Amino acid sequence: MAKEIRRQLQEAAEKHQFTHIERGIPGGDEIEGFVLGVTPAWTVIAECDRLALDGFVALRTRDIVQLRRRGSGDLMVRWLQRHGPWPPPEPRGELSLTDVRSLTESVGRRYRLIAVFQEDLDPGVCYIGAPVHFGKKRIELREVNPRARWATTPSSFRYEDITRIDFDDRYNTILDALAGPPPQ
Repeated sequence: MAKEIRRQLQEAAEKHQFTHIERGIPGGDEIEGFVLGVTPAWTVIAECDRLALDGFVALRTRDIVQLRRRGSGDLMVRWLQRHGPWPPPEPRGELSLTDVRSLTESVGRRYRLIAVFQEDLDPGVCYIGAPVHFGKKRIELREVNPRARWATTPSSFRYEDITRIDFDDRYNTILDALAGPPPQ
């Protein structure tokens, strides 16, 4: 089943198909967008929300249990083809999708704020912050709250608990602009 899901994801990426992704995480969000990259470890999607692209989502590939691909006549595809950008843009720079540590490092070095999810532990919570340290088993984030205020000390997250990473979306961009650079 996993190989078939990866094959379908790869085909969706090659054909720029709008894709609805369901995951086997109880309480985890379903994601809609365009698949940009697939490995056995991680899948990157240009997420779509309300007929617009809204940043990127990296998901553990093993959590994806079903996907529905739509053809070129889909409303989202037709809108983006007419009003752009088309095809959906890739993230800045090359991302490493081989494992969670290299993924967080490659994303964290290109984007100041990232959102880290630990949906196996608590599907309703995400932690947004600036990566300050990439350890052997953990990442440390200087978190920023919804009022765009920086935490005084970094929080630590085990790589093995991370199920999803969001970056370059509208919410993170707004928080980043209002909070400014993290304190040193």
